[in-house]
Amino acid sequence: MRVTRSYLVECYWPGITTAAYAETVDRLASAAVATDDADARFLDSLLVPVDEVVFYRFSGQSATAVERLCAHAGLRFHRILEYVTAAPAPHPA
Repeated sequence: MRVTRSYLVECYWPGITTAAYAETVDRLASAAVATDDADARFLDSLLVPVDEVVFYRFSGQSATAVERLCAHAGLRFHRILEYVTAAPAPHPA
């Protein structure tokens, strides 16, 4: 099993639209390139419209590094959660 430490940024966003969501994804991607900060990397995101919540996934050295990247992108969030993912080991063919 391979274990990776990552961070989930949670944003409650009443009235979220797909267009506004897409714009923040672009802004985060641009901020990651502009800062060229190897301490945090934006991976992807997930919009849950029915709950008006967006989750952004990052890999990084620390929650502080992720917070710096979010601040650079102007992303307001409610909390940053560290999480661990596990992938099964490849099975022999």
